[in-house]
Amino acid sequence: MKRGDRGFTIIEMLVSMALGALVLGMIAQLFSQAMKVTWVTSQRAELQQDFRAGTNLMAKDISMAGAGALGQQGLSQNSVALPVSATLPVYPCSAAACNFVNGTSVAYPAVSGARYMYSIIPGPNLGITINGLQTDILTVSYTDANLALNCYNVTYTNATTIVFTLPAVLPTTCILPTGVTVPQPLNDPVVGLKAGDMLLFSVSGVGPAAIGVVSTVTASTCGALPCYTVSFPSGDPGHINQPTVATGSLLAMAPPKSIQTAVRLLLITYYLDISPVDGVTPRLMRVQNGRTPAPVAENVGYLKFSYDVFNGGAVSANQTALPAGTTPAMITKVNITHMTMRSQLQGLAMGGYQGLDIQTSIAARNMTFQQEYPITGTAY
Repeated sequence: MKRGDRGFTIIEMLVSMALGALVLGMIAQLFSQAMKVTWVTSQRAELQQDFRAGTNLMAKDISMAGAGALGQQGLSQNSVALPVSATLPVYPCSAAACNFVNGTSVAYPAVSGARYMYSIIPGPNLGITINGLQTDILTVSYTDANLALNCYNVTYTNATTIVFTLPAVLPTTCILPTGVTVPQPLNDPVVGLKAGDMLLFSVSGVGPAAIGVVSTVTASTCGALPCYTVSFPSGDPGHINQPTVATGSLLAMAPPKSIQTAVRLLLITYYLDISPVDGVTPRLMRVQNGRTPAPVAENVGYLKFSYDVFNGGAVSANQTALPAGTTPAMITKVNITHMTMRSQLQGLAMGGYQGLDIQTSIAARNMTFQQEYPITGTAY
């Protein structure tokens, strides 16, 4: 055998195998690191997308707080009186129950013995406890511009019945939503009145006088014009309908007073609950009027708010509880001090979840500026 035809020696093979193993180990390490980076990137991107979706929706609702009939109204600005009796009005409610927040119901705020629905209703420490930390809830209200309820004439029948009639000649107050050429029927399956909806009535031009939960909408006829009879019987889950109470009820609108306008309110509450799928995962929820609560984002484990309050020229910033002598009507900005979310999946190689915490502020545009000019007295 010629010298050039000999194979590798054992030492040469061992050295080659060692070098090959080293290269393979380096490749595996690089692949593992690449997988870790890919997982972290994808999970953080998903977290940011969930944050964006949740905060965008929350910011829209908060910025609209007080829009429409719940705007500046003197001493009762940004609020509407509710019935005062031994049975307290509570929120948030579906058509069947009022126990979505921490498994119980929450009464509307009281000021000097009266109960009010405000444009912004703080709920410090009213949410569920997650990992030993108490969460907050937040409620906002504004009018719904998607239903042209202001095009209808409103007639008081009794303390539980209101009749809406579409006149042959629409009033000057009739403002149709974009893309709508004629007022929608009140029993329209998409935007019409539904059980659980809230209506706000203005009486004789003196501002909101009563609020009620729509219980039934029955189509009928008033001559040649469409007419709709809406009932407000007692017994609704939120205890808003109290027809025998003279203040803050439909009874307060009885003749000789006349109903000037009616609008539909959107009462929206954000809170955390536990997913019924696994009984463990926390999630951000949104409930509107008497509709079924809807999940906004999964794996939101902490939610806290603070508020900027304007009181006669003095601003109190970042208040977790309203200062003495102030009411929710004086809130001008809502601060999300903590909204903490974790990734949907646990990285096995990373040994844990990805997490993000957001802090932001949203100005309630209809409550930022206050009417400070004299309404009565000497004219300037």
